[in-house]
Amino acid sequence: MLSIILSVGALVCLLLTGSAQLQAQDKVPEKREPFRLDVVPEEALAVIAFRPAQLLSEPTLKPIRELLLKDMERSPDMAFLGLKPMDVKSVTVIYLFLEPGETGRVPFKTVFLVETIDELKQAQMKQLFSKSELVKADFQGKTLLTKDSKNRDTLVFLDQNSFLISDKTSGVKTILDQLQNRDNRVWTKRLTGVSTTSVAAGINMQALRTRLGEALIQPMTNRIPAWPLIAPIWENTEIATLGVTLQKDLSLKLIFDQKNNSEQLKQSLDALLLLGKNMIRQFQATRGNLDRPLRPNEESYLKRLENAFTEAQVTQNDSRVTFSSVFKQDLLNQMVDLTIPAIHHARTAARRARSKNNIKQILLALHNYHERYNHFPPAVVLGPDGKTPHSWRVELLPYLDQQALYDQYRMNEPWDSEHNLKIAETVVPVFSHPSSSKPANTGYFVVVGDGTAFGSKEGVSFKEITGGTTQTIAIVEAKRDIPWTKPEDIAYDGKKLPKFGGYYQGGSQVGMCDGSVKFISEFLDDDTLKTLLSIKESLPER
Repeated sequence: MLSIILSVGALVCLLLTGSAQLQAQDKVPEKREPFRLDVVPEEALAVIAFRPAQLLSEPTLKPIRELLLKDMERSPDMAFLGLKPMDVKSVTVIYLFLEPGETGRVPFKTVFLVETIDELKQAQMKQLFSKSELVKADFQGKTLLTKDSKNRDTLVFLDQNSFLISDKTSGVKTILDQLQNRDNRVWTKRLTGVSTTSVAAGINMQALRTRLGEALIQPMTNRIPAWPLIAPIWENTEIATLGVTLQKDLSLKLIFDQKNNSEQLKQSLDALLLLGKNMIRQFQATRGNLDRPLRPNEESYLKRLENAFTEAQVTQNDSRVTFSSVFKQDLLNQMVDLTIPAIHHARTAARRARSKNNIKQILLALHNYHERYNHFPPAVVLGPDGKTPHSWRVELLPYLDQQALYDQYRMNEPWDSEHNLKIAETVVPVFSHPSSSKPANTGYFVVVGDGTAFGSKEGVSFKEITGGTTQTIAIVEAKRDIPWTKPEDIAYDGKKLPKFGGYYQGGSQVGMCDGSVKFISEFLDDDTLKTLLSIKESLPER
């Protein structure tokens, strides 16, 4: 259940990054209708449903919302099929076990049902879903749109305001079959008590134990000290459901339905509540013993958290055990304040990972270019007249799945001609640094100078890199105000080292000629960096 709940948060964040114009008062439905649980087949492992528009309009989430919006402004390409989060009425995520013969990193596939407030821009969504022509197939009266004829990513528009999307065509077909089966509404009944909450979830624990029990639980028994308290919940629960309502306060309800009328489950929940309160008190005592008294805001936060544990209730009615708790708005506000630093750290790490992936894609394109021409492109590529300069970034477009954009660019005109400047305004994600506030600028450059990987007007070949491709820098990150089409990079005279980075503290990432990506510390000594910039020199063996 915990991992599924975390998935909700991840998808909310993904949707949140889809709009730079998020306003708390925009288009939030006044009345919450029940979630569309009729689409969930009985054999589903689990389901999560949540309401992005309503959740993201809550004042409590304002600090997180503003933080994520700033991040989205740096990376507008993170939008979820171009959808604005405040236009998304609900998202239902359905988890289905893989069928015989299907493979995947996890033993289940996911299907998303997305319902929007406004009509969908279907043509735009199709383009964002796939740059190549989509394969169409009819099934149960709907049109399946896939990237190829294999069992892969599939998109289906149900009507003007809703669509299905999945990483497996078979998953979408299962849901479309379910929509034809009006008599099977098992999950609608299972989640009746939480169907109008802000977040609702359910998991078939019996199916999970049967299919994954041994492999899933064995590592947990060794890693979780409190597992003896959790075990009765795992062993006795048939169906677990969750309901979360955020409206000033946060109301939480967990329902555990058992096959047998056992009291063990209730006793475990009571014990876990007591353990939580004792851990808070122990933490307070430990800080006092270490002569590190709690700050006033920490003390008030822990007091409110302890009160929430104290006021939580565990009740049992025959085979059903219910845990319920209310987190007051002042406690939620403190939780959000304490979460902000962690979000900052997580977003920085995410941007760094995206930038690393950008560099890898650029390096792969360089290698593919080299395979065709037996050398890297020169830093400045001349037009048909042999005089007009253009950037190597433009030259790489066909190797970055951007052939159409390359065809629009006019090589017989300067990069800053009226026509080519319009091309420069197009955001090419691989050239746009995730931390940049100007997406149409580039964050990736080559170093130009005698003896560098881009120091030749004809283009450097691998055989010329005698210092070793693993020890020669090809691409660097740098925070500069330069459009991606401009034929300008970083000059180096072999003496004074240029400044790289500017996006993170401590250093920057560089792409090596062998295709690897490394992090270069800002404290790296000058001689070592000069060696890494040279195609002739290599670092001494250690």
